[in-house]
Amino acid sequence: MSWNEAEILTARRMIVKTARGMLAGKLSYIEGARKITAAGTKARIDERDVDLLPFVGIVSETDALPFGEMRKHWQATALDALQPEIDQKEAWARGFGEGHCKSLIERFSD
Repeated sequence: MSWNEAEILTARRMIVKTARGMLAGKLSYIEGARKITAAGTKARIDERDVDLLPFVGIVSETDALPFGEMRKHWQATALDALQPEIDQKEAWARGFGEGHCKSLIERFSD
């Protein structure tokens, strides 16, 4: 696979934007973790990177929870029943990922 510098920079900018949104409270840590891990390969971040692994863990621990577009396919009562678990996992993800958001911003900001 060849490296496309423009693609790498675009993916890293998206990671920075996502991490900033998470820190600012504009984006859920669970949803942000999903975006960061999805962009990790294009950003050419090693899968064992110390700042990427926590987000992989967040995704792994929360993959059954509905976020983003997936939510519109769920019944309101089912979402209501899951909300306490979503809130608990979100708080855990924030505590687990906050420092790594800051590190990613520092590493990949222009």
